[in-house]
Amino acid sequence: MSPTTPAALSPYRALDLTAEIGSLSTMVLAGLGVDVIRVEPPGGHPTRKRGPMLREDEASSLYWAQKNAGKRSVTLDLEDEADRERLRALSETADFLFESDAPGAMTARGIGYRDLIERAPRLIYVSITPFGQTGPKSTWAASDLIGHVSGGLSSLVGEPDRAPLRPSVEQAYNITALNAGSAALIALHARHLTGRGQHVDVSMQAAMANTLGNARLYYEMDGIITQRAGGARAFADRATRIIYPCADGYVAFVRIPASMKALHRWMAAEGGEPRFDADKWAGMSIAGNVLPNDDEVTELESEIESFFAARGAQSLYESGQHHGVMICPVNTMQDIVDSPQLAERGFFDEVDDPALGRLRVPGAPLKMSATPWQSRPAPTPGQDQDQVLAAATDITQGA
Repeated sequence: MSPTTPAALSPYRALDLTAEIGSLSTMVLAGLGVDVIRVEPPGGHPTRKRGPMLREDEASSLYWAQKNAGKRSVTLDLEDEADRERLRALSETADFLFESDAPGAMTARGIGYRDLIERAPRLIYVSITPFGQTGPKSTWAASDLIGHVSGGLSSLVGEPDRAPLRPSVEQAYNITALNAGSAALIALHARHLTGRGQHVDVSMQAAMANTLGNARLYYEMDGIITQRAGGARAFADRATRIIYPCADGYVAFVRIPASMKALHRWMAAEGGEPRFDADKWAGMSIAGNVLPNDDEVTELESEIESFFAARGAQSLYESGQHHGVMICPVNTMQDIVDSPQLAERGFFDEVDDPALGRLRVPGAPLKMSATPWQSRPAPTPGQDQDQVLAAATDITQGA
């Protein structure tokens, strides 16, 4: 991006006081041009010590480098009144404040929503917590794992004859953070209409419960509890297999009725002799009353398995697309890093991190033609202290 090209959200500033549960929200806003000020305790935020580490020292956290890319940093001791006053002064210069303390903790310090809007009525104050600001569990602590299980997602993850599982990546934290960032921008739009900020209350449990889609609706409408289906897609009390092994990994194939004739033609074109009745399978639903029996499914999947097992993932992907079959490789992390598609779109950027040196980092999750994404490194502790606090003092004193 040219130094003269404006970023989409460059007029705005956010104060970031979050832990793991919210840091992705402000990272995305920073990429879109928001001036995000990471407010850290003296000595730095605890997640600076969270792995994986690039080197054998506590100043080389790749987790910190990703989740805090593009932000600036000041250090404030929020147990000290003088530093709390500095935060209040900073809030007068900010459009957003993101925090993830337990409900009531910020108010007890005199820096809660009601405290700050007295001085900064246009401030959008975003609170991100496990269960929200109200309700019987509002003060309960919770991890990403509890976000998955309390929101219902874990009940759908894993094999049906084994215990529930959690996704390996912290999806509860990440989904909650993305909800928080979106809600903050909606509140910004409301501020354009009313001239005032507001308190945005984001619950991790609610954010996760809102992702369950048809699994929740099946119970709400029909009383059917959707079961775990492993490498399959669950539809009410039925499951349709999706993940299949191939010669060099796995592929995902969606066995919907519309694909069965195309699959039959593809297998025949590759020299196979498919035995299944394509017309019959094209007339069978994957959920509902007209369903195949278990023996029919087993026989069909045995044919599909044999066909896929003899071919590589990329070959299956390209040939399947040619024949109009919905199939794609199950990408590994190496596949993502080496992806020609992501490379062509310029997804990965290089930044000069002050603590870690030259890094290749994930870049824009979106493309904006007139106001491109900004890729910048994460800050060192308090690296912008003097500049940020001096500017806040000038503004609050009317300089």
